[in-house]
Amino acid sequence: MKRFAVLSGLTLLLASPGGAVEVKKDGWLFPNPARAVKKDVRTFDYTPRIPGRETKVTIYQRKKDGVVFETLEIEGEIYACQFQIKREDENRPPEVYAIIDTDGDGVFESKFSAGEKARPPEWVILRYYKKHPELKDPGPAAPLPSRGR
Repeated sequence: MKRFAVLSGLTLLLASPGGAVEVKKDGWLFPNPARAVKKDVRTFDYTPRIPGRETKVTIYQRKKDGVVFETLEIEGEIYACQFQIKREDENRPPEVYAIIDTDGDGVFESKFSAGEKARPPEWVILRYYKKHPELKDPGPAAPLPSRGR
């Protein structure tokens, strides 16, 4: 179970966008959890806009090839899937990347490589507050002040 704990630690640092994001208009292939074994479920706090540990991360291992993938969701809305693919050379670290549905249409069109950063998309945060009208959305974080030179 240790390797799955490490995998959760590898989950994309959900902060501000960084690096190049590969976009595929018709979307990246999303794995079928029904053809995988559920290994673990954890919760994390990936956005200050929603109180508490809002993101549920479910870790799966695909039966046919052993690929490990994680789904990330808030209130049942899956917005990302991260993959950890073992390489043939066991001395090399696994390939890690994530696909993200950036606009809530069910198409996972954005691909982030390991080390690139993303936040839970705006659409999933807005849907959270629509489901919880008693709560107030604090809105996006204020940009950092720029320094004039």
